[in-house]
Amino acid sequence: MSAGSPPGELCLVTGASGFIGGALTRRLVGEGHRVRCLVRETSNTAALRLLGVELVTGELGSARSLAAATDGVTQVIHCAALVSDWATVAEIERVNVAGTRDLLEAAHAAASVRRFIHFSTTDVYGHPAGRAIAESTRPGGFANWYAQTKLAAEEEVRRAGSGQGLETVILRPATVYGPGSREVIGEIARALRAGHMLLIDRGRPIAGLAYVENVVDAALLALTSPVAIGEAFNLTDGLATTWRAFTDDLAAGLRCRPARLSMPYPLAWVVGSGLEHGYRAARRASGLRTPPLLSRQAVGVLGRDQDFSNAKAHELLGWEPRVGYAEGLAATLDWLHATLSSAP
Repeated sequence: MSAGSPPGELCLVTGASGFIGGALTRRLVGEGHRVRCLVRETSNTAALRLLGVELVTGELGSARSLAAATDGVTQVIHCAALVSDWATVAEIERVNVAGTRDLLEAAHAAASVRRFIHFSTTDVYGHPAGRAIAESTRPGGFANWYAQTKLAAEEEVRRAGSGQGLETVILRPATVYGPGSREVIGEIARALRAGHMLLIDRGRPIAGLAYVENVVDAALLALTSPVAIGEAFNLTDGLATTWRAFTDDLAAGLRCRPARLSMPYPLAWVVGSGLEHGYRAARRASGLRTPPLLSRQAVGVLGRDQDFSNAKAHELLGWEPRVGYAEGLAATLDWLHATLSSAP
């Protein structure tokens, strides 16, 4: 699927050293786009350098680096975010809200930027446990700071779209999986192999899977579609696959025992909340960097149906999940075998 920019246009990608941003950057380059990536000094840029993209070193909070990153750019795809179960609210807001605001202001000041694609998350709905949740559903019921900051970032994007003349589009992927998902699929695989993968309510909730290349397809369509301007889109492959089924399939492919540890949702919520606050306090006191074993965000994702309607993306963008579950799972397992076998 290709929806390329006119020749000579330059696209800025933030978060390009991450999972979704990296997949998006590879596709953009492969389809002939000129790409610039905003990267931190500590980012692993080896793969990006092999792609031959232009790199600008900086931070979302640095006005100078954002001015350099957006100079001459026509499109911005903002994938960078702090996804954390236990960072302080100030830390998460600084990246997800203030950082998005600063990037929008830099894009507006650059004058060349026409379209701004913002990657959000279905977490903004607050895990309502409904079925076929559409974009018209009113977000609310938050119990973790990450979801709150992502919704606040969306408000910054809408404000810029209405007041600064930017063509803004918000994308809300659910559970994105595929090769390169170190922080979600990689962690699940390691937990399965170690025998301590924990399911909520016996893994019966729908996982809300979206294969990464399908998500990239939607982003490329949103980059040029005139009807996408000012809209928000849920991105999910529309599968009824549960967490139990998904983790069982991963375990079978990894040739290890399936997950059998389970906890009821109410108990998991209490335990996750306690661990989250305890680890955060320990971090302040001792500089601890080990993440909590369970958190409210993880319990919300694993313990509520991630059943979001993709009808709007289908109707307005003409988007269809191109890669099916069997193909996506096989590619993910191939990557996991290569990754886990090379891990120390």
